[in-house]
Amino acid sequence: MSLLISQVSSSMPHLMFTFLMAVAVAAIAAFLGKRSLRKRLAHAGYLVACSVASVVAGSWVMYFIHG
Repeated sequence: MSLLISQVSSSMPHLMFTFLMAVAVAAIAAFLGKRSLRKRLAHAGYLVACSVASVVAGSWVMYFIHG
């Protein structure tokens, strides 16, 4: 598994890999439960937006810490 991830991450930028993983996690979370389709899509969109926002915020924090 780690070999597969290292092969994918070496050929793909880190930000794109993170975004695709966020979409995959959101899609899996959207399939769980017995909610309407609209609520599932809204929840998936919220998860993707929060994941991207946390990555961007974390990168700025590292930039300010490390210069």
